[in-house]
Amino acid sequence: MGKKLISFLVSTRLTAFLFIVYAFAMAIGTFIENDYGTVTAKILIYNATWFELILVVFVINFLFNIKRYNLLKFNKWPVLMLHISWILIIVGAGVTRYIGYEGVMPIRENSTSNSFLSEKNLFNSCCRWRSKWRG
Repeated sequence: MGKKLISFLVSTRLTAFLFIVYAFAMAIGTFIENDYGTVTAKILIYNATWFELILVVFVINFLFNIKRYNLLKFNKWPVLMLHISWILIIVGAGVTRYIGYEGVMPIRENSTSNSFLSEKNLFNSCCRWRSKWRG
């Protein structure tokens, strides 16, 4: 049972199917965002567990394919770079999703700004601490 599950998770057919599902989900997410707003698209698509699972399976599949097709050879470096780039894009998306924060920074022409508007209250204690020590 374990070997069958692993061979299914790293199969080329699953990868092709996931690429189609991923593209379809991104397209639907774009239309939902356009018609119902960003929050709705995040809830239904972008922050959904099933969407994150697709990305995790992609990374697992790419890592196994690097080993399966022996892509560490010099003559296969273009294909290796493609797989590594996909892995880095997905890992970067994960870092942004779980560590990063979103906000808007309105800057008027010929002015500067050192603050931004966030949907979460992230920096109040930090900024109060810094202003105390500045005098």
